[in-house]
Formats: sequence, C-alpha cells, structure tokens
Amino acid sequence: MRLRFNKNRFKKVAGISVTVFSITVMTGYLLFESGLRFNLTPSLPIGVWKIDKNFICIEKGDYVWFTPTREIADFGIKRGYLEENKSCPNHSVPLLKQVYGLPGDSYSFFDDIVRINNLPVENAKRRKTDSKGRPMPKISDGIVQKDRLFVLTQHSHSFDSRYFDTIPLENVIGTAKPVLVWTN
Repeated sequence: MRLRFNKNRFKKVAGISVTVFSITVMTGYLLFESGLRFNLTPSLPIGVWKIDKNFICIEKGDYVWFTPTREIADFGIKRGYLEENKSCPNHSVPLLKQVYGLPGDSYSFFDDIVRINNLPVENAKRRKTDSKGRPMPKISDGIVQKDRLFVLTQHSHSFDSRYFDTIPLENVIGTAKPVLVWTN
C-alpha cells in the first residue's frame, strides 16, 4: 500500500498550527503586558502573580518583584542561585520576596535566627552553608536605611536579605499579589 501526500490536508493542518501558535504567543504577550508573571521557584507559592508597577507605598508583608543589585546578581549567578538573563538589568531575572523590614527597622541574627526589631521571624534561620557545602555570606546586624527594604521568604534555601542585606527601593519593579498559586 502506498501513502499519498494530501496537499489540501497539509495546508489545513499547517493553517491550524500557525493559528494556534499565533494565538498562544499573543495571549502570552497580553498576559505579560497586563502584569501577570509565573513564579516557578520554591521560595514562594508556585503559580501566577500579578505585578502592580503603579504601587504607591510598600508595607510589611507585601510581596515585591525587584531586580537584584549587580553585586547580588553576580554572586547569585556564579553560585547558581539565580538565573542569568542578559536582557534584564544586572543580567539577572527579577526576584519575588516578601517585605519584612522597612526603613528604621532593626535586623539581627542571634543564633542564626533572623530577627526584625528583636522579634524572631518564624521559619527564617540563616544557614552557614548552601546545599553544596559552600559557606554562605554573613551580613552583620543592622538597621534598614532610608529607601531600602529587608526581604525574605520562609523557605529554608531562599537567597534573600539574610545573605545579601537590604535592597534599594529603586530596584523594586512592583508589588505582587498571588492570582492562582498552590503551596509547594
């Protein structure tokens, strides 16, 4: 039995494929432009988050989407904690973390337990080494300065302010709210 090439069927399948691909790309673009982002890291719930670039103020407990400083990005990329993307500022993809300290708040690490204003943060212990046994950076106790934030997640392997200190407010792209997420 000999198979024959069906030109009409090929055109129909190709047309449907191009249409589906185009709709998928346009939908992705529109969702991205509307501020929706996917979090695939285990630091915070996995799923869809809405980024508000027009935020007025940031409060404790808010989630922020920010670009790491060049120093943080270089260290995180070198260690494999952050994904490199040369089209992003400082060559690192933005990070999503929760705000625990605002200007004027103190942070300390007695017994490697993260404390904000002398109160321990639940499930936020500072590790001495990473998962490969390499020493983690140790920052000193301090006070969150003007125009800076202390950001964390409660995930034990999160790369956050307990290792790289506070972040500049100017690096915040927007506040974030979960839209469709599930716990990991």
